[in-house]
Amino acid sequence: GWAGMGCGREMPAGKEGSIVVSLSPKEPGRDGRLLWSPKGKKLSLREAGSFLETELHLGGPGVPPVRLRLSRSPGAETYDTLFVDMDRDGDLEDEVPLKTKPRKIRGKVWSNFSTSVSVPVRDPVSGKNTENPYPLAFWYVVDPRSKTPSRILRFSRRGWMEGETTLQGVKALVLLTEREMDGVYDSRDSWALAPADSPKILFSAKSARSCARHAWLGERAYKIVELHPSGRRLVLVPFDPGVTRAEEARRADKLAPDRAAERSGKSVAFLHDFEKAAALSRRRGKPLFVDFETSWCGPCKLMDRWVYTADRVVSAAEGVVAVKVDGDERRDLVKRYEIKAFPTLLLLDPKGKVLKRAVGYTGVKAMKAFLRPPG
Repeated sequence: GWAGMGCGREMPAGKEGSIVVSLSPKEPGRDGRLLWSPKGKKLSLREAGSFLETELHLGGPGVPPVRLRLSRSPGAETYDTLFVDMDRDGDLEDEVPLKTKPRKIRGKVWSNFSTSVSVPVRDPVSGKNTENPYPLAFWYVVDPRSKTPSRILRFSRRGWMEGETTLQGVKALVLLTEREMDGVYDSRDSWALAPADSPKILFSAKSARSCARHAWLGERAYKIVELHPSGRRLVLVPFDPGVTRAEEARRADKLAPDRAAERSGKSVAFLHDFEKAAALSRRRGKPLFVDFETSWCGPCKLMDRWVYTADRVVSAAEGVVAVKVDGDERRDLVKRYEIKAFPTLLLLDPKGKVLKRAVGYTGVKAMKAFLRPPG
């Protein structure tokens, strides 16, 4: 076996009254499907002749990386083949390649692959070396409009660990899944609790929370006090967070003030042509409010629903010229204004100087202040 397999940061040892839960690896398909995943992690690619290559590190210290190679089929315009070093011996010639048919999405060309690699771990009960399957999704994206070729391969995990236990008389399912995506389970990853008769709750993004935080089963809270790096065992204890489940949910509901804002049925009058909006801003001597969004941006849709329909924001927007810009369509503007995430909000003076910038969901109160020119 490989030295150091399964090493990682274990959380403190269990306490009196603790519950030991054994978990086993699960893969999407017959075991269900997780309805959320972390943001795709980036792997930098390097040129190796006509190929692009990189390494994926999954497992503890001493575990060899998984070598990856992107290649093109004869006549293909972009990379449509992925070699994965399943046995981690550094040799890709003996691997069966993964093939895909690239698709054009939002003006970009996507090459998607899915597979499962093995992560060597040490079993927490027997102490013997074993392996966890690690289902993965890879995607390589090319923007034909970009002069610089893509050198990034993204990936995300698709599997999880799952176990069953009884907590104070209630049969429960425990789910553990990686957020850090390094093949080693620790407090940076995520977990969820659900009644055994309601398993679908387990797979919801709303149920997942950091392994460093407590989770609820009915009206009782539990906390992980020990987590084996293999993900095959954890220890729970009852936990008193000092609030009820309902009160905690109310405090965590950051959208509540925006949903409660007064609405008369109007919304911010956005233009959708940047050049025309900029010309109108100059002609009227009003600031230009630019909302960089995309069709796939969740926070953008929330702002359309709860922020740009609030009377206070609609009133504040009367003092500006507002325009929405699709970041996938206007790559030139994304580059000019150095947009790194969506939504990104800019307030420009009539001459085009950036007065303010905000990134991410911006609520009603903050938006009203943002639309007020400085000074």
